[in-house]
Amino acid sequence: MSVSQNSLSRQAKEEKALLLQEKLRRKALADFLVFLTALVYIEDKENKCTLKPTWWPEQIRVVPQLVEEMLLILLKTRQVGLTWLAAALVLWLGIKHPLHLSVIISHGEDHAIEFLNRVYFILDRLPEWFAPRKEGEEVNGLKLKARTRQTLTFERDGMESIVKSMPTTEMGAESKTPNVLIIDEAHTIREVESIFNNSYPGIEQAKGQVIIIANSVKSGPGWGWVRDTYQKSMQALNLFARIFLSWTAHPGRPANFRALMVQSGMDEEDVKQHYPETEQEALASAAGSYFGNVLTRHNQTAPGAKGWLKQDKITKEIEFVEADRGIVEIWKYPYFLVKGWDEIFYERRYAIGDDVSEGLGESSSVAYVRDRLIDENVCRVRSNRLDAVEWAAQMDLLSQYYCNHQPATKPKVAEPIKSLICTEVTGAGQTTVKELIKRKCNQYVRVVPDKVGSGLTKQYGWTENNQSKHELCGDLKQWLRVTKGIVYDAVLLDECSTFIRFENGKLDHESGKRCDCVITAGLTEQASIFLGEGPKKITPHLTGWRAREADKKKEKTAWAA
Repeated sequence: MSVSQNSLSRQAKEEKALLLQEKLRRKALADFLVFLTALVYIEDKENKCTLKPTWWPEQIRVVPQLVEEMLLILLKTRQVGLTWLAAALVLWLGIKHPLHLSVIISHGEDHAIEFLNRVYFILDRLPEWFAPRKEGEEVNGLKLKARTRQTLTFERDGMESIVKSMPTTEMGAESKTPNVLIIDEAHTIREVESIFNNSYPGIEQAKGQVIIIANSVKSGPGWGWVRDTYQKSMQALNLFARIFLSWTAHPGRPANFRALMVQSGMDEEDVKQHYPETEQEALASAAGSYFGNVLTRHNQTAPGAKGWLKQDKITKEIEFVEADRGIVEIWKYPYFLVKGWDEIFYERRYAIGDDVSEGLGESSSVAYVRDRLIDENVCRVRSNRLDAVEWAAQMDLLSQYYCNHQPATKPKVAEPIKSLICTEVTGAGQTTVKELIKRKCNQYVRVVPDKVGSGLTKQYGWTENNQSKHELCGDLKQWLRVTKGIVYDAVLLDECSTFIRFENGKLDHESGKRCDCVITAGLTEQASIFLGEGPKKITPHLTGWRAREADKKKEKTAWAA
């Protein structure tokens, strides 16, 4: 073959290669999956090398929704490469579209920088004919303008496209109008709800896209919002599409992977959180709650009778009046209303715990009555509109309605002994305690060393601090574990399910949730512990109309004689 023929053959091959390149470039710009499978390289941190990945079936499955869904929440197991997929997506969108803004919000600056480093890693390994690698370099009309620790900027036809990775800020992307907002590891971000609420109006105006990526780690401060958003998606109560990736999404994991993780020393509940198998397991509140699986014992919740407690001004008798909007909910009435006054009485039968709010509508004052004979909370009072003094009046009525009567050694005394009340004295509780003292209520008292000198002093109520909160919740957890009584209150169990131990050891509710009922139930347990051993039977004595009937009978007997 002559030199000219060799030259023509080489030229034909080069032209063919250029045609194939151009064909692939157009396909890759038009189809994210082609871009992903044909052009993307990632970092293999295990082997410390660049890797042309064979994308897993589950990763390929989520690609259409990543590209098409306007609102998408993705709940996943750990280590399934979703961050690499997200990095490839925002780079592809920035290359493809002029005037495109991608905003990625991560937990902390280090995570934000790490995300953009992955974008740079993919960019630097793209073919030269597809995208520029140096600032000022132009490829097919696309120019790389700038790359910093948190921003990547392209320019096409004089119009800039930006990929911006930023740490958590409550304002989110409010001052921008992103085409894509990705909130990565959303369960770790306390302000995730505010970020979404502040960002979405601008995104919706631009017909943009929101992608939420999270693990099911229940101790994360943003988990509550992630879980609620995902559950509402399941119930078609919002516009989010959802994706779930179980631990089996990683094809390299053996069938006994989770058992091996437990054998290696991980707690079984932690394994379920980090590597869930089903949506139900990922969303199960009990698994991540401080109270854990003890909540699964209690599944017989039921509504009680609602109403108000009112006292007759003349007779001083206390009556429960049913009303749909009442603050008192009763599951079991006081024993003397059911058994009658001539039945056997029990000493130290009832105990009350109450947690007082400021009465401003944001949190609720709550009280529970514990029937220690059957070991059940039989009544709840709950209101967010009563101030501390008004609340004390309600507690006084409650302690008289569920009262402990005088023992048989004092048969002539018909005055009831008010039930013991344990009040949380932080904040508004101090005012309630003072008012209860004025009303001569029976209160929980601790004897503590005097601050000045070596004497002892009485301290009414329960003072909350980090140590006492652990004691309070630990005792409540033990009660939930061992009680044979029924927990009727669905609100209490719901709050228990979102009450968590944070990484710093602090016990509190998830972001956006409440724990008023949890603390109050703990206070009720403290009141019960304070009373000591369980209720004792008391020999019945005659009171009220039955005593009068007995006197009449004696008179008839004497007359007949």
